[in-house]
Amino acid sequence: MKGKCNIIIWGLVLLAVIYCGMYWYVNRESIGEVRETALLVEEGSGDSDGGNRDETDNTTEQERFLEIFAEIDGEGDAKIQKIKLFVTGKNAYFFLPSYCKTDSMVLRYDEHQFELALEERDIPSGTAFYMDGADASILTLTREDGTKEHYELRVMQSANLPSIFITTANHSMDYINDMKGNYEPGHLVCVNNLGGIDCDAALEKVKLHGFTSLSVPKKTYQVDFCESEDLLGMGSASHWIFQANAYDKSYMRNKLVYDMFQGMTSNYAVESEFADVYYNGEYAGNYLICEKIEAGVNRIELADNAAAYTADNAKGQVIEEEDIRYFDTLDEDTSGGYLIETQNVLVSSDLLRMSEEDSYFISDSGRYEIRWPKEISKAQISYIRDYMKQVETQIAGCVSEKDYRQLAEIIDIDSFALMYLIDLIANDVDANAYSTFYYKLPEQQGGKLYAGPVWDYDRGFGNEERNVHVNVNGYWNGPCEALYQNKLFRNRVRELYYERFLPLLENILYAFLEETPDRIALSIKMDSARWQNSLDRLNYSYDCFEEEVAFLSYYFHERAAIASEWINETGVYHMVTFTVPQGISKSCFIRDGEFLAASVLSLMREELQCEIWSHENGNIYQQGRPVFGDMTLYGSAEE
Repeated sequence: MKGKCNIIIWGLVLLAVIYCGMYWYVNRESIGEVRETALLVEEGSGDSDGGNRDETDNTTEQERFLEIFAEIDGEGDAKIQKIKLFVTGKNAYFFLPSYCKTDSMVLRYDEHQFELALEERDIPSGTAFYMDGADASILTLTREDGTKEHYELRVMQSANLPSIFITTANHSMDYINDMKGNYEPGHLVCVNNLGGIDCDAALEKVKLHGFTSLSVPKKTYQVDFCESEDLLGMGSASHWIFQANAYDKSYMRNKLVYDMFQGMTSNYAVESEFADVYYNGEYAGNYLICEKIEAGVNRIELADNAAAYTADNAKGQVIEEEDIRYFDTLDEDTSGGYLIETQNVLVSSDLLRMSEEDSYFISDSGRYEIRWPKEISKAQISYIRDYMKQVETQIAGCVSEKDYRQLAEIIDIDSFALMYLIDLIANDVDANAYSTFYYKLPEQQGGKLYAGPVWDYDRGFGNEERNVHVNVNGYWNGPCEALYQNKLFRNRVRELYYERFLPLLENILYAFLEETPDRIALSIKMDSARWQNSLDRLNYSYDCFEEEVAFLSYYFHERAAIASEWINETGVYHMVTFTVPQGISKSCFIRDGEFLAASVLSLMREELQCEIWSHENGNIYQQGRPVFGDMTLYGSAEE
């Protein structure tokens, strides 16, 4: 009997070990799959440096935060904060927010763990200290066992920007960063650059945000307040995105496009502000704090009453059919508003961009994820799918003035024209493939389909191999590009170019490119020091912030110049469109009388997987001939 009990006990122990092992393995594989998927996206998107992507999430073992704090104070009402010491290699940093007084810092640490000396002078915990930011001092850390570690200590301080301090429930970001979907509650304090409290509120969730961005150490996050809060003067809302801009050495591409769109439209546009962000006392870097694109109050108004946006509905069963996925709700009312986002499948890993509970439909122009309604019924998703197909059909056949007028009854022409202008100038490689939004107003508000708002342009303005050539459109042609074939639409684009873009260009955008680098420069120096060992950029051409900003400014001016010639139909540029049997196409601008460069043909062959190009009549394109007009080339995989 005793022997049988022992066998049972050991059997239970073995089962427990197996269960724990499986639990660890499943969770390990999940985050590995997310990271691996993001890397595949990079490789599948034509990134020549994709082979190095496996290094992007491997921080060195020496790179860490120590439980040594600079206790800081400021002139305003901000609470005293403790900033952890960051060490990497033989360097150590205190990254200080803009509002703090550097002459009032106090060093805090557990004297039972180690002792500290600065330039061989012992510094007990609680000692006030001051360091000139331009100088480095030798910090000696002596542990209990007598071992010593020496670091060059520097104090860096931001300027001009607000600071956001987030404390999570476990006082660590490890669980949140381990897997997309993990979250913790917490608390947020936002302090302006003068030390005044901008926001002090409880958080329901802090969690990862994005897809490809998960492959880099500096993460993008979504922060959800327990109740709607006004953050940095951008209006009251519950959900906010903290964009890391980890792929952008200028840190400015997203902000530039958001501000450009906001200045050109009277419809909803994302507001954003730069800030220095700290999680549990650890400096996380320079972030762009953004409104989240969603249906809601102070966002895209798609519901009859505010309560509909916060209603906590129990999700029904998810049902998937050939080209739709929806919930088994019985809501037959199709007259409400809809918010959709492109989530195409260009490489196999794109299938993981959506969770198993995300609703979607597939139309001729791609796959669209449903952002609103949250629980969409079969009747509703069938309706918005058919509506999108109707829009695509009418755009494809929009030739006459009558066609154009009929199209204007179901879409907002100006929003499509502005989207065309934004993509033409920004030249972001993900446009029309991912993160491209459309929304349809409720029938009682007119029921039209709108293009926008714009989102996620950190790969624009030459920040990728696919768009590094200024004259090559890095993005796939989409509905706006198809509609540009109509003369009346071209006329409206030209009118909005003069009415909205040119005044903005002269009064705001040039100032943004000149003034913003100075405003964020010290924050960027801290961010660069914090993430210096991370190979997390797409563009490896420039080693420093200043050079990348110069390139961004150059690229913006060059694309704006091309746009001016193209929109005004001066004949200086011609459009060469490359198309394939699958129905997708890309294009580039060629100056009148110039040759189609071999590098462009090579890029298009790689992007569209075609070996030869032919004219519409079947004749093979001969590379040595100058271009004297718009031209369409048809690809074939045959040798």
